[in-house]
Amino acid sequence: MSAELWQRVMRPGEGQATLFTLKSSVQLSDGRLIELDAQGFLVCFQGQLKAWRNECPHAGSPLDWIPGRFFSESGEQLVCHTHHALFDPLSGDCLSGPCPRGLYALPFRDAGDGHVEVPVQADLHSGRAE
Repeated sequence: MSAELWQRVMRPGEGQATLFTLKSSVQLSDGRLIELDAQGFLVCFQGQLKAWRNECPHAGSPLDWIPGRFFSESGEQLVCHTHHALFDPLSGDCLSGPCPRGLYALPFRDAGDGHVEVPVQADLHSGRAE
């Protein structure tokens, strides 16, 4: 991935998250291509960073009900505030709830100086960044 396809965001503190916007192109059944904005988020849990797409694998809704609030009250799981599904912050695995699979991971890289680089664009159907 070339440098121009990455964006810098603030590194979240322990037990916190940082939201970021992704651009995506989706091809409709009639062949038209539309541009969409989506969101991703970085979490720091047990000293490890992970980046996830901000989308419930069950309903397609954003996980956070207040922007940037992803952790359960215990601070041990990520929670979808639509149907209260719980996810492991490090693996993205669904721990409970109506989720048919885990969260979609996004690539990231440590940029130093309190920043992390995340993708500018992502394929919303596969969960992989372009």
